[in-house]
Amino acid sequence: MNKANIPHTKANINGLSHISQWLKMGGLNMNDMDEHFSGVAGKYNDIRTTDDEPIEHIRDLFSNYKSCVAVDVGCGPGRYSLLLLQRMPQLHLTCLDWSSNMIAETASLLRGANIDIDRFKTATADAGEFPLHPNSVDVVFTFNAVHHFNMPAFLREARRVLKKGGIIGIYTRLPSQNETSIWGKYFPDFNTVERRLYSLDSAEAAIRSIPGLALDTIKLFRFERVSSLERLIEKARAGHYSTFSLYKKERLEECISEFRENVIRNFSGAGQIRWTDGNVFLTVRAC
Repeated sequence: MNKANIPHTKANINGLSHISQWLKMGGLNMNDMDEHFSGVAGKYNDIRTTDDEPIEHIRDLFSNYKSCVAVDVGCGPGRYSLLLLQRMPQLHLTCLDWSSNMIAETASLLRGANIDIDRFKTATADAGEFPLHPNSVDVVFTFNAVHHFNMPAFLREARRVLKKGGIIGIYTRLPSQNETSIWGKYFPDFNTVERRLYSLDSAEAAIRSIPGLALDTIKLFRFERVSSLERLIEKARAGHYSTFSLYKKERLEECISEFRENVIRNFSGAGQIRWTDGNVFLTVRAC
């Protein structure tokens, strides 16, 4: 496996601990996070950016499959589930999320897009317990959600439902990528508040801890973004990253004001802010 030019950061042992620990560290409990996702479910597809490139990458990876049974864990309101189903006609997809509001949005989105109801199912489920039979799935996907999971529990459950030779596809961002985003560079405390992301080292450690799994490939993505300053501030207030829900309300508004000043100071025009985002796609194979 070629790891050239892949940023490594020191493994975060807390990254392998249970989800409730980082919620406690961030000043939230499980009910707070559930409230956050319930509150943003109806507008999430409008305030989040959905990347097309990883879907094209996935389509190419599974182009030889005549039929592909998959699960999308932490599917949110279904934005990536929809793209998968549209680009992969051979796909049969189960969409799982712990938020019933998100699952309702997913079902509505897929029905509204005229996806054949025989090609998808939706269910409320925890990332460590899928309502699926052992050895029943070709692929387990998760998109920008693994930092909400206890990764070893997720990987263990994915291994249980995967067929031999099956794949886990994890699309996420690394702490080093977070630091170089528009938010990491200019939004106060963003990198210290967001402590849930897995470094490459901690992700690899989690994978190694599960018998029968092996990291197969690592693919880095870079995206050129453009937005107005006001749209960025609108997204922050709307909670387009759950990171913003970790700020106390008064502090969030203070940071938004500082963010505005930082952007104005570092960019020539507030109407066309340009920056580069990074993400990573890990493929893990069931041995």
